[in-house]
Amino acid sequence: MIDAKRRSNRATAPAAASAGVTIVLGDQPLQLDDIRVFAEDGARAQYSAAAVDAIALAHDTLLRLAETRPVYGLSTGVGARRSVAVVRDRASCLRLWRSHALQYGPAVDAERVRAMLLIRANQLAQGGSGVSPALADALLAATTREDPPTVAFGGALGTGDLGALAALALQITADGPSGPFAASDGLPFMSSSALTLADAALTLVDLDRVIDAAMVLGAATATTLRTTAEHFAAAAFADRYPAMRDAATRLAPSDTGPGARVQDPFSMRLLPQSLGSVRLSWERCRDAMLAEVNSAHENPRVFIREEQVAHTGNFYTVDLELACGTALRALAQDASLLLARLGLLMNPRYTGQAEFLGDGTPDATGAMMLEYVAAAALADIRDLAAAHGGHGVHLSLGAEEHAPFTPQAVRRLRLATESYRTMLACFAVALRRLPGAEDLLRGLPERHGGLEDRDLSSELADTASALDRIRLGESHE
Repeated sequence: MIDAKRRSNRATAPAAASAGVTIVLGDQPLQLDDIRVFAEDGARAQYSAAAVDAIALAHDTLLRLAETRPVYGLSTGVGARRSVAVVRDRASCLRLWRSHALQYGPAVDAERVRAMLLIRANQLAQGGSGVSPALADALLAATTREDPPTVAFGGALGTGDLGALAALALQITADGPSGPFAASDGLPFMSSSALTLADAALTLVDLDRVIDAAMVLGAATATTLRTTAEHFAAAAFADRYPAMRDAATRLAPSDTGPGARVQDPFSMRLLPQSLGSVRLSWERCRDAMLAEVNSAHENPRVFIREEQVAHTGNFYTVDLELACGTALRALAQDASLLLARLGLLMNPRYTGQAEFLGDGTPDATGAMMLEYVAAAALADIRDLAAAHGGHGVHLSLGAEEHAPFTPQAVRRLRLATESYRTMLACFAVALRRLPGAEDLLRGLPERHGGLEDRDLSSELADTASALDRIRLGESHE
């Protein structure tokens, strides 16, 4: 589902091996799949000719304007020190990075580090930062190093990943006065939420995959339980959002007959509305994230053509935080229906099979424990969806009195996605115990046994790992 129908900015054909793909920065907006290919599959990146010119022109413009007017972070200090006059040299630039490079908390995985490097390079390619060409080139060169930079998640609040970007700057310049940077690069390079955006991008890649898996399992369930096709009728969704119409089409049972019931329980009847809303919220998150990835939202912002520099608050990533909050709540809503749907699979009234999908032994509990694992995962999702970032802070002697806490919202969405994956795996293990369900699904691992009471731990783990590969079999089409 990622970015279908959007124009690619890759220099090679999509069918080429990912390791041979080169992503060109500056001519076309980055898409989510570009970030995925770069982070996961080892694609390369380069600046376009126009981006090279824009980076150089923005740097020259910044230096020229700083000779005639105050420029925050260049001729002044930062934060509460914004009224202190400064004459920047290479030593003070390094000192600024060192003072901001506080690192703590979990280390960022290699894929997210690569995504961060790509996103920051793409932002620089827009020509609004004023970062020197030398540092822009060093950033891109870091993507090919065998020992990628190391950064941690801690410290960002949604107003710029200052600690991570400062630590990155020190590593790609070797933390020395002769490194590839200019005296003016201190604040402009740090003025970005590239790590938060990288985390959001790869979280959305994972969420995209589990939404697709939920669609596959939902469609197989609708067919297996003989859900009435009227619940998915195209005419009923004509005035709904495209994401919801698409969900209804994908979820509709292959048998268009009357179904086993006039009306199914909510967990089946509301499948298109619920999963369609999850997809819609995913699209909103993707668009908010890409808007930041493809913009020059630095402070201060250089305008080349207008020969101006503006001090703005565009580093404030509240739009992405709000989108993540909506996605979390949509996921919690759908997870509640998913647990109810799992309950249907345990109920002979809907399946015609033994209770808990057991082997018929009078006291068998079969797949019952899957409900407990899924319910625990649902509790985690609800807790994550209940957390909000709209709180004040008081930082830098009062110079910063608010933060959207976007990095925290992104991490909550990542954790909720992992819990949702667990719920889907529980559901898949249960579903395939029904007669005929095995023929509807492709890509699941081998079952570890039959319907007898047994430990389902390994089968659940294997199924969770395989969810990204499942698809509907020919018998559903």
